[in-house]
Amino acid sequence: MVNLIEKKAVLHVHTNASDGTGSIEQVIRMARDAGVNILGINDHNTLDARERGYGGWNSSLFVLAGAELEDSEENTHLLVYGIDELPLTLDTLEQISFVNEHGGIAIAAHPTEAPGKLPLTRSYSWKAGNATDGLAGVEVWNYMSLWKKGVSLFNVAAKLKFPDRHVEHPDPSAIEFWEGTGGCAIAGPDAHALRFGVGRVRLEVFPYDMLFRRLLTHILLDANLSDSDEVAEKQILSALRQGSCFTSNVLYGDASGFRAGREDDCVLLHLPGAGQVTIGTSEGILWQNYLEAGSHRISSKVTERVSISVFRKGRTWIYCAIP
Repeated sequence: MVNLIEKKAVLHVHTNASDGTGSIEQVIRMARDAGVNILGINDHNTLDARERGYGGWNSSLFVLAGAELEDSEENTHLLVYGIDELPLTLDTLEQISFVNEHGGIAIAAHPTEAPGKLPLTRSYSWKAGNATDGLAGVEVWNYMSLWKKGVSLFNVAAKLKFPDRHVEHPDPSAIEFWEGTGGCAIAGPDAHALRFGVGRVRLEVFPYDMLFRRLLTHILLDANLSDSDEVAEKQILSALRQGSCFTSNVLYGDASGFRAGREDDCVLLHLPGAGQVTIGTSEGILWQNYLEAGSHRISSKVTERVSISVFRKGRTWIYCAIP
């Protein structure tokens, strides 16, 4: 378990091929500067990054070039990776089937997103009901969705000044959604680096280089990534399908080396640092305690899906879901 190869991924990033402001080249450079190993590009309804040849290795950075799909009402968003063409249908279940049939994966994006009270802050939540068959996982921790929740004229200034205070935990409703679907549980910045203003007077809100140093998805591999773009992409997609990953907030420490698994009647944990640990299922909390860094074996006879959270100063440092 400890010997798995770990890669730090920033998934769910938009460029100026859709509604982001940075070029693909700029986004790649900033991700590399932030120490990211894998960058997931998800421009809306386009495979522009893939079609322009940016998918695969870009020096030390692997670009997972995908797209973000939606239904006919712009709801029920899917992060899709590993496909060379997009489905023509706007039906969610048909989109998921298409992606799987073409060797890719589909992950539910911000499925329980709540709206703000300002223009352009509507929610884009899951409206497809139980049409979840074939999903590879769920985005449970979305920076921009959590920040947007409830934003209004009365609190927007404070939210802009202290944005991290509103993104301290994964969305509990999204975790509940994952409990019903399984697969991987990922984090993403939903980065756009939006700019407002007129002429030379411009304000950039949530720049890429800031968001690339917040929420990470740590992907765990059985072997080093291949030098082959095609093979390496398959390795990454396979790990995500299996739920071989965990998430972290960089602000509260480097989570590299965290591992979680099950063996016999126990949950196995390896902590890279100390923290308050909570283990839970859809039925509630199974176990919680403060643990020091190191390896731990916690008795548990539960075989259903399990969530593991590690807190520091009352904030989520690490969140891991075991399918």
